Amino acid sequence: MSDSGARTGFGRVFKSIETVVAMAILASACLFAGAYFYTILRRERIKAAAQGVRALVLAARMQAVRRERYVVLAVDVDSREVVSWIDDPPENFLRDPSEVSLGSYRIPDSVELRSVGGDVGGPDSVAFDKYQWNESLVDRIVFRGDGSLVIPQAVNSRPPVRPRAVTASVTSMSIHCPPVGCRGIFLADRSGRRIGENVFRVSVDDFGRTGKVSLLKWLPPGHGGIAGERDFTPPPWKWVN
Repeated sequence: MSDSGARTGFGRVFKSIETVVAMAILASACLFAGAYFYTILRRERIKAAAQGVRALVLAARMQAVRRERYVVLAVDVDSREVVSWIDDPPENFLRDPSEVSLGSYRIPDSVELRSVGGDVGGPDSVAFDKYQWNESLVDRIVFRGDGSLVIPQAVNSRPPVRPRAVTASVTSMSIHCPPVGCRGIFLADRSGRRIGENVFRVSVDDFGRTGKVSLLKWLPPGHGGIAGERDFTPPPWKWVN
């Protein structure tokens, strides 16, 4: 075989190897791109659900102030629906037949009601319950006519703790909230493979008693300096995993 023929054969083999390598790189890139976009889709899905619940809580507080009346927001864990209504006198925090709904939001099937590390649909997934005069009133938020929160009595509905020190990883808007024990409506990504991944909390009165509504994302240990949460009320939204 001539030198030119050998070079031609070698060139063909080299081009074939190049093609195989390029296809492998392309396949890997497509795989990583698919995983990346799937992660983005999951984040957008849970973010939209968290924003939907937060908007309903904000609207309930606004209606309480506007009408100078008690407004109750209840979460039905079984039907996955959040409903708010005006509580006519005498206030009992129950939705009587004559009390018309102010708003409602159905939580998508792709989202779980689940506290960090807690059971799906468990007692800590909606930690606003057990009011002093009626402990059977579970999974609800009650606003007064001045917009403040009627403080629930349950041990799993306590306000979180402000961090003692502010650092680069623990911002001034941070709070420390254990996996269970802080008040809020906890929303989790059903497709999350790790407990605590993509968990959000809609809460009222993290600090003080003004009725302020917050939307926060759980920071697992090692993802923000503390095993707690950071205020991610938009704008802007920030992601940690």
